[in-house]
Amino acid sequence: MNRTFMTGYYQGVVEVAPAALSAAQVEELAVTMTIQHLRHAGVAVTTIHDFLVDDIGADARLVSQFINLDAAQLEAAQAKIMAIAFK
Repeated sequence: MNRTFMTGYYQGVVEVAPAALSAAQVEELAVTMTIQHLRHAGVAVTTIHDFLVDDIGADARLVSQFINLDAAQLEAAQAKIMAIAFK
């Protein structure tokens, strides 16, 4: 998977995130969705981490918080953020 595609996926999440979310919540949503998507595509965890931190500039602590979660845990984190947007 090339970096252009990975960057486009992350940016797409940021662009379509609900306007009711704060910048921090949008970043969290984009990080969790990108991790889940790239892991599903078979990208190595270290590659995902380096991409998010080095290429995208995502908060390293945020990436570390979510990088080792399984799909169900990532979906739960995403659902929590989306629930905030639609309160």
